[in-house]
Order: sequence, then C-alpha cells, then structure tokens
Amino acid sequence: MKIPAKFPQFEDENVLIVITGAQDADIYLASNGIFEKIKSIKVPRRKYSDEEGFSKQKSGVSGSAREYPKEAVRQEFLNQLENELKKIPQKITSVFLFSPDYFLKTVESSFPYPLKDKIKITIAGNYIHYRPLEILEKIKLKIKKII
Repeated sequence: MKIPAKFPQFEDENVLIVITGAQDADIYLASNGIFEKIKSIKVPRRKYSDEEGFSKQKSGVSGSAREYPKEAVRQEFLNQLENELKKIPQKITSVFLFSPDYFLKTVESSFPYPLKDKIKITIAGNYIHYRPLEILEKIKLKIKKII
C-alpha cells in the first residue's frame, strides 16, 4: 500500500517492521512510500491426542491437561521467525520490532545477525491484529519521541 503523506515515507531506506504476538508474527517492508506485508507466521496451539504427553508415575498420572506445552509452542514460533528472517535480503537499513513486553527481549535475541544489529526501534505491546495505518501511527509517535 502507498503510505499516506502524514506518515514517515522511509525515503532511500528499507525498513523491516516485525510485529509479533506469543505465537504469530507479521513482517512488513517499508520503503520509498510503500508499506507491504511480506510474510505472516502462525504457530497454532496443539492438543495432544488421547494419552500422548502423559507419563505414569508411582503416585498416578502426570503431564499437562492434554495441551501441548506453551514453551514448546513459543520455541517453535521463535525458530520459524528466525528462519524467515534469515531469508530476508540483506539490503535492510533498519528494523522496527513490536512485541508483547514479556516477550520482547526473547524475540529480539532470536534475530539473526546482521538484522539484530539493525534494530532501531522496539515497541512493547501486542499489535499483531492492528491495521497497517495504526502501525504507521505508532511508528510516527515513536520517531517524534526520539527526535
């Protein structure tokens, strides 16, 4: 989409905008007045089938309530995110990262080099379902605070 004039136009820049939730992400590229989604990632919560994931102990049955462990889902998501980010051409000039506060440092640490060094703005919050114009508004406000 064409970026409206009231927002930063990212002239002569290739800005990667990564927006994550706990198990999903949208990746955008903003450059020379254009804002486009280049990838979406979604790792669904999984359920165990019947007795899978349970183990018997002397005192009875242990394991989760037939849910896939949350940490395993997050790790799978981070692995997928890292793999997708590795596929991004290295012409990126800056990275803006949106992620929930509790997950921001974890997501940031999963970025491959050299993208990790190009993270210029981090915004804590769950913005995964925001529309592109709302994301651009958040970026505009953050840039104003920096300047």
